[in-house]
Amino acid sequence: MKTLAVILFVSVLVAFKEEPSAYRAPIKYIYLTFDDGPLQGSENIDSVVLAEQLKISVFLVGEHAEESKKLQSYYGMYERNPYVESYNHSFTHAHNKYQQFYSNPLNVVNDVEKNESSLNLRYKIVRLPGRNMWRVGNKKRDDGVSGKAAADSLAARGFKLFGWDIEWQHHDQDGTPVQTVQQMAKAINARLAAGSTLTKDHIVILVHDEMFQKKWEESELKQLIDTLRRNDHYVFEHIRFYPPGN
Repeated sequence: MKTLAVILFVSVLVAFKEEPSAYRAPIKYIYLTFDDGPLQGSENIDSVVLAEQLKISVFLVGEHAEESKKLQSYYGMYERNPYVESYNHSFTHAHNKYQQFYSNPLNVVNDVEKNESSLNLRYKIVRLPGRNMWRVGNKKRDDGVSGKAAADSLAARGFKLFGWDIEWQHHDQDGTPVQTVQQMAKAINARLAAGSTLTKDHIVILVHDEMFQKKWEESELKQLIDTLRRNDHYVFEHIRFYPPGN
């Protein structure tokens, strides 16, 4: 009887220790993505993520990298930064003439492939300029008809296309952020809590390199990172690890 009592006591202790693990919140993955680089602002982004040892994904435009020696050097910084992975955002960014650009899907494919070659991009991962379109595994989403044929053509050639779940918007005139750090953190937390992203417990955040040209703007990026990192269940990851299934 004494032996049986000891066994029962140990079993209760084990159950007591294991029970809290059933109530742990699930890990939620954050993919912080930067579009349109290299631009003014890329240098500050590079320094922040290097200091923070934070994984980010940058979607680059080949013409920007060729525009000047300074921008070329910013591209080099990204390439040397172990926390940065570079992906494809087209060579020309459609010269911001999106309807014309997407009217010829073959030209879009050629533009993307040219960018892949010119920047020596390692991964066949694309974000289409001016479009929030997805082609990742069995995930497919379009934000309109224009660009759909080009997206399908790129997917048929083995490219994964990523859109975004939430955007930190900026003013066109000077690139300064529209939402405050607190507003963005609240919105990100709410979307993850509600499960209202393309993939539950995964959120893709869109920002732009040009938003972080000045020191105070650079500190806003750091503030957002620090705010999100207070949640022990948030993990920052490169977008190539985004899950392809439902």
